[in-house]
Amino acid sequence: MTAVDDVKSRLDIVEVISQRVPLQRSGKSYKANCPFHQEKTPSFHVFPDRQSWRCFGACATGGDVLSFVMRAESLEFGEALRQLAQQTGVTLPRQGQSPQNEAAHKINEDTRAFFQRTLASAQGASAREYLAQRGLDKQAIETFAVGLSPSDGESLKNHLVREGYSPEELASAGVVRTGDDGVAHDLFRGRLMFPIRDSHGNLVGFGARSLDGSEPKYLNSPQGPMFDKSRLLYAMDRARTDVRREGAVIVEGYMDAIAAHQAGFKNVVAQMGTALTEFQVDEIRRLTSKMTMALDQDAAGQAATLRSLDVVQQNFRVKVTKQHPDGPSQAADEDLRIIVMPPGQDPDEVIHRSPSDWTKLVGSAIQAYRFQIKGHVEQGDTTTPEGKAKIVAECAQTILGLGEGIRQASAIEYLAENISTPIDTVKAALSRPSVNRRARRTEQQRPAAAAASPFAKLDHDPMEEHCLQLLFGFPELREMAGGLRAEFFQRHENREIFARWLDAGPGLGKDEILAAVRRDGDDEVTGQL
Repeated sequence: MTAVDDVKSRLDIVEVISQRVPLQRSGKSYKANCPFHQEKTPSFHVFPDRQSWRCFGACATGGDVLSFVMRAESLEFGEALRQLAQQTGVTLPRQGQSPQNEAAHKINEDTRAFFQRTLASAQGASAREYLAQRGLDKQAIETFAVGLSPSDGESLKNHLVREGYSPEELASAGVVRTGDDGVAHDLFRGRLMFPIRDSHGNLVGFGARSLDGSEPKYLNSPQGPMFDKSRLLYAMDRARTDVRREGAVIVEGYMDAIAAHQAGFKNVVAQMGTALTEFQVDEIRRLTSKMTMALDQDAAGQAATLRSLDVVQQNFRVKVTKQHPDGPSQAADEDLRIIVMPPGQDPDEVIHRSPSDWTKLVGSAIQAYRFQIKGHVEQGDTTTPEGKAKIVAECAQTILGLGEGIRQASAIEYLAENISTPIDTVKAALSRPSVNRRARRTEQQRPAAAAASPFAKLDHDPMEEHCLQLLFGFPELREMAGGLRAEFFQRHENREIFARWLDAGPGLGKDEILAAVRRDGDDEVTGQL
């Protein structure tokens, strides 16, 4: 029995669907108005004997309990399976992990439990008081597994050694560090501990915050095969479904993200560092076309935000592919916005004081290009022609990068208003080679689009197929495939198959992933299999 069959055998499709749709008995089956399209006469039927469902109306489709959850919650196959596996208590097998990484995962989980017990103990009293002052309740602390590392530098190491781990394994996992004296000591001492999970829920490392003012204020697990902060977004494992539905809101700190989730804002994730990386942007782009950034608005914070926007716009501007349950994927223009925070206030402070104020801030977020233009205007000289010309030159990259259309016209109008200059004058300035040369150079420095495949005229691409065969045939390659993106594949069907493989995560085997592609892919995709 496969993991998929095991999960499905423990579920009753009527019970699962009735949690989301009011079902009425109709003979041996159940019926309801279809949840996937508007109708007045019920055409949605659930068949307990076959553990299946079908819409006989506009959707004209059906499936099993897994496909229903995928459609109802806008989940990929792997995400839906992991959700249902968690509900049924089925442990999905890890595939393609090296023994070293498998041991590191176990060490991380044992370390997480140890830190949680320490926070709950007598020595965690002051840390618990600090968390209470920051507005985090007991449920949020438990949900995000916040913990405390003892300050003596030995307790964790001694505990894990008693559990049977060797000092070498602990060093490899990144929880101890060998000092100049040649003796291993705990890496984290007297700090609040935040377990960091990848987007599939695997515990890959820790973030730690100083409580006594010692430097550095924040400390992370060492960079390695498992923990690469440039590829991680805090709380993404919990936020994926809501990000897919509502778009992503990016905050700066762990506390900001936890406070948001505690208040019911489940689409919030925190960046791991002072600026977003191309890998983090790509993670978001695969889920949504809408990204809103809520970062510090002091001088340093604005500079970091502008750096992030350069990365975001270089990597997010590509058309975002959105999966629609009623048809093929469609392209959606990116929607990048910036939340202008009140001076001196962090997101968690606003959320704790007034969740409605946070909702208003998110709703009033300004377009990223306006934020960039506003920043250049505020830093420039609007009192002289020379100063205005310099501002226009600095804004050229942002404006010309929008492409011809309504947004570019709106950006030009916004710039003209802010420097009190006629629109035609700004347009003329932007059209001068001396002004837009820097914008063209920047565009040239961006990653070039993939060259046309030499097999473009064939009905298949042997090189792409060979790449997919390697990925499916050698699960251990998953850990080295983080830099691959679906758009690297020229053929639509290969992009779809690769995207399924990528989203499935390490818990699924080749047969299960291909079965999902066969079930949900279009004819072109399934024919490629």
